[in-house]
Amino acid sequence: MRRVRSASTHDPALREPQGTLREPPGAIEVTLLGTGSPIYINGRYSASTLIHAGGEYLLIDCGRGAGIRIHEAGLHPGNINKLFLTHLHSDHVVGIPDFYITGWFTTFARRQGPLRVWGPKGSAAMMRHLDSAFDFDMQVRAPEMRVQPNANETRDIGPGEVFNEGGIRVTAFEVDHRPVAPAFGYKIEYAGRTVVLSGDTRLTEAVAEHGAGADVLIHEVICGHKENSPDPEAFERIIAHHTTPQEAGTVFARAKPRLAVYSHLTMITGATVEDVEAQTRETYDGPLLVGEDLTRITVGDEITVERLR
Repeated sequence: MRRVRSASTHDPALREPQGTLREPPGAIEVTLLGTGSPIYINGRYSASTLIHAGGEYLLIDCGRGAGIRIHEAGLHPGNINKLFLTHLHSDHVVGIPDFYITGWFTTFARRQGPLRVWGPKGSAAMMRHLDSAFDFDMQVRAPEMRVQPNANETRDIGPGEVFNEGGIRVTAFEVDHRPVAPAFGYKIEYAGRTVVLSGDTRLTEAVAEHGAGADVLIHEVICGHKENSPDPEAFERIIAHHTTPQEAGTVFARAKPRLAVYSHLTMITGATVEDVEAQTRETYDGPLLVGEDLTRITVGDEITVERLR
């Protein structure tokens, strides 16, 4: 493993195959499952991040292809029974049916007990409707596979501590993704380590506050070229709901994490990963990783990064 310094996806050291990593004692392991957006981009599924700490798995958002990426990371959806939602935009929840149902009925690594879900107002209703939508499938599979009906325990949450078990503490904080409200970021703490995820947000003070001194701060980002847009007005509306690289750079510069990471990249009107990095460097000169799907970050005394594909 290599120690992460000022790194990006273009650092050759981060592209060397590193093999399978096991979570060291007292470490937090972060796997970027989906780093894309609602737009179809080859190689990037939509938003989903897996946290492994203290023997527990926490899934943050469950966008397109999350179940497939979990499999490609060497796990099975049934290994995971805790899901935290930042908000209910489709690209953050559309992978739930696959993840939820496949983890329930398969004969190996079957989920034990209900799927536990935490999310903003509307999450519990969504999960009830999901059970209704797949009722036929569940009624057929339950006797065939000799399992109890699939089940979830979903809580609509507000800001504050939402989970505290086994030494893992999860705090939700409100971010500004209007007209979506509430929308949350999450702070995960374990064994003196901290990982913070911004969720979807405009430039928001709360991310810098909760991310201050974090080991890893994971931020969304949008990047585009207005002059290439066929509809400049629509371009401005889209940009206004998210954080530009220059704005995210100011958050990183204030928070001073050990490693700043981009996930959930929305690149429009011909923007590239190189544009994202160059524009971030206008306001931030610290350690930076532009995430890719199936990137694993292990947070211990050192921070190490490996590609799982």
